[in-house]
Amino acid sequence: MFELNEEQKAIQKSVRDFAKNELAPKASYWDTHEEFPWGLVKEMAKMGLTGLRLPTGYGGVGADLTTTGIALEEVARYDHNCAIILCGSNITGRILLHGSEKMKQNYLPDIAKGRCILAFAAMESEAGSDVRAIQTIAKRVKNHYVVNGEKSMITFAEIANGFVLLVKTNGKSTEGISCIFIEANRSGIDIQRLQGFGWRATKWGNIALNDVQVPADHLIGEKNNALSMLKPTVQEQRALTGLIALGTARQALGEAVDYAKNRKVFGKLLGKFEAIQFKLVEDFTLLETARLTCFQALHLIEKNAKEASIWAAMANLIGGEFAYKAVNDAMDVYGGLGYSRELPIERYLRDIKAVQIASATLKMEIGQGILGKEFLPYA
Repeated sequence: MFELNEEQKAIQKSVRDFAKNELAPKASYWDTHEEFPWGLVKEMAKMGLTGLRLPTGYGGVGADLTTTGIALEEVARYDHNCAIILCGSNITGRILLHGSEKMKQNYLPDIAKGRCILAFAAMESEAGSDVRAIQTIAKRVKNHYVVNGEKSMITFAEIANGFVLLVKTNGKSTEGISCIFIEANRSGIDIQRLQGFGWRATKWGNIALNDVQVPADHLIGEKNNALSMLKPTVQEQRALTGLIALGTARQALGEAVDYAKNRKVFGKLLGKFEAIQFKLVEDFTLLETARLTCFQALHLIEKNAKEASIWAAMANLIGGEFAYKAVNDAMDVYGGLGYSRELPIERYLRDIKAVQIASATLKMEIGQGILGKEFLPYA
């Protein structure tokens, strides 16, 4: 049976109180003005949240995955964008652990202190779910690489201090994918800011790279081995993002329940109508089911279990799907008021939609794990 220990319960309450008091009052402002909340990032850093998954030797907390999931879920209840920022900080920090000692010393302490944000740039316009189809190439020339290509819909693109890129280092072959770090101020980088439906405070957009010269020691991990190296980290990202969506949805559902218990329609409380009760009960059950799936995924990733990949994909998939359904139903409970910007419900829906869209492609990966690649229509 899954149960939090006393330390985890204390962390959960501490983060919940912080998020409710410090993040919630400002969440609408950052969304409306599409501004990155640097001030809040520094406040979250004081709580240790930006370095949860980073080693203590680099200023991090060294927390396990379950504790990290608990913290991000609580932040997401009150500010979905801040939870995405925390997830991104910890994930890119984890990737840099495969880099040189100089790289780690230069960036990990600043990530932990909330002074640095890095963007993980994998997706391209012609390579979404199929990462092997990326076209960005890094060509070795003496003691540096020359990088050319483009990356699409990259979170933090506009404000990142640097980019962790997936690139091809074996010509145009479908194999030979490497990971390389590029500082944002290098010549040849062009950022196109995209106006978002959701995740408005995360400054996402497209990145174009034209003959960007990068020192050879900026390669992260072994050349041509990025996909294998990044597999556990990608699993972490998937399960944690699922929990972030669920944290936001659980808040929306809780608000809808309170509204149904107090709002009178046709002379009786809204919550007394069976149609409303059934909707809320179903969503509560689905959210709890998805939540347990996410924590099971984190447990399996921590153990480096063979089935961790499938569970991480399932956690992300049903986390996004069930969360979107729950928030959409919560909006229906509120009626026209839920559709207005007077309440945060519409913001919850916009933010979770990004998770739902991104997780849809994972059905192929789950199918591959269940049936085998030879059964898939694209194999």
